[in-house]
Amino acid sequence: MSRRGGGCLTAAAVALSLVVLALAAGLVCLVLTNGAPTAEVGAPLEEELVPKAFDEYAWGELSEVAAMISSAPSDEEGRAIAEKYGVSVGSVRPLALDDGRTCSLTVVGIRADERADGSGVSGLTLMASPISVRAMNEEETNAGGWESSDLRSWLAAEGMGLLPGELAEAIVPVRKLTNNVGVTSDAASVTETDDSLWLFSASEVCGTVTWFTDEYGVEPNAHTGYVDFAPYDALLNLEGEQYEYFSAAGVSASSDPQGALRLTYGGSETSWWYRTAYPFTYVGGDECYFYQVMASGYPSTTGLATSASGVTVGFCL
Repeated sequence: MSRRGGGCLTAAAVALSLVVLALAAGLVCLVLTNGAPTAEVGAPLEEELVPKAFDEYAWGELSEVAAMISSAPSDEEGRAIAEKYGVSVGSVRPLALDDGRTCSLTVVGIRADERADGSGVSGLTLMASPISVRAMNEEETNAGGWESSDLRSWLAAEGMGLLPGELAEAIVPVRKLTNNVGVTSDAASVTETDDSLWLFSASEVCGTVTWFTDEYGVEPNAHTGYVDFAPYDALLNLEGEQYEYFSAAGVSASSDPQGALRLTYGGSETSWWYRTAYPFTYVGGDECYFYQVMASGYPSTTGLATSASGVTVGFCL
């Protein structure tokens, strides 16, 4: 006597077995992938950036490292990320320019500059040794300071064009403080500009500056026409804090013990511009000077705005 329904029971048992096998396979997969969802078939896998020597990173990779440093919740954690990826203050590499020349690129600060868009700090601040030799202005004046200078305009266009395209695209504009009047002792003359490529200020390189009071004293006297020179030093010191690279090298307003400021262009030592305007005039009509680093590396001298000097630029990633 046949039993009706036996085939149905067999099919049900087979189906149940398949379900159990599927669940077991899923559990094994879950364990093997640590609970992470599996990628779609054919989808590319994102690889974590592998730490390298500073001079081995492609520009896009270095930008990625800088972004991770920038997004860290604290300076300490940002520095830890930089260390993990082999980047430190003083790291240096060659930088090939579009005109066929090669300059050096040095890390001078980590999380040291404010982004121009207000989104926080940049990851890395870099210094490119002279990328050109140019005058600050076509006319013999420092009126308008850095903000109105011809060299600032040149850097934003032709100067940027000297950099590798991938590097130029990765640059993060930042806010820079400068006396943008020229001859003045008024602290209100120090205002912000948003810059992608910029010159370093005297205080960013030298730290605290006392050039006027060192030369003329702290009290007005007959020799100087009863001028109080302290406000001029105060003005210079409002243009930003000294970068760690220069501080670590012992650079001061009167000393460069390790030769950090001795830079070359075309194989020859050259003076190079600060963006800092000389703020005092003795007889009127001579408002035409900007501060420079001497070719020997001495931190302070002045040059006529129309004279040619090295263009040492800073920028941020």
